[in-house]
Amino acid sequence: MFKTKRVVSLLALLGAPFLASTVWATDPEIMVHEADLAESGEIVATLHANYTPRGGRDTGDYTWPSHRQLNLMAEFATGIAPGWEVGVHLPIRRAGVDSPSSSAGDWGATAVMFRLKHISELESGFFFGFNAEYDYFARRFDTASRGIEFRGIVGYDHERFRLTLNPTFTWGFGRDADNHRADFGLDGKLLYKVSEKLAYGIEAYSDWGKYDQLRPGDGGRVVYLVSEFELAKDHALHVGVGKGYRDADERTVLKAVWSTSF
Repeated sequence: MFKTKRVVSLLALLGAPFLASTVWATDPEIMVHEADLAESGEIVATLHANYTPRGGRDTGDYTWPSHRQLNLMAEFATGIAPGWEVGVHLPIRRAGVDSPSSSAGDWGATAVMFRLKHISELESGFFFGFNAEYDYFARRFDTASRGIEFRGIVGYDHERFRLTLNPTFTWGFGRDADNHRADFGLDGKLLYKVSEKLAYGIEAYSDWGKYDQLRPGDGGRVVYLVSEFELAKDHALHVGVGKGYRDADERTVLKAVWSTSF
């Protein structure tokens, strides 16, 4: 249990916006970035998977609809210095329905994503940092051909609870990008640790729109019930089921993330 009421009050204050109003277009990576980092010389391999049983059937452009869409992504990361990590994401996608832009059952690569992550941890249990990405997109994934994402990371890790928030700015570039103004989103995770090998909780992803025209109560939201397991030494599994609200294109999403290190 928490040692002071102050910490409990802080958790409630930070988590309230999600529980009260809690997005993305279907992303191969549906996760909140936390304080975990690969050590120098260590390789962390991760397989991301998500499936949308209920989603949009027509995007209105040449990207693939989310309905019955399957995303798979291999991720490899390594530490380059204390507190620093680099990684690469290699996602692919399977179309779930026939549409003007897709045929059901088609497979295709969707992007190549390069990232740099930094984390600082305090003795009090608080941590902060960022994850920065530069991405090349295929037409089936995004109307922009290139993108930049800057994701802030701030959280508190206690013996029984962990709270993490990710304020995120994304920019799309290329001939068909809507414009170069950044989109803003706020993602968060609140976990209860049952034991060292089991935790469960809530994740929330919210789209607030363009940074200069924020609409925190009107954008798309997806809320997940999640659980995390330590399967064996250096092996971990994260699973979740999500429901979309407001104008989120995904109405139901299933996801899993498996990771190992060597």
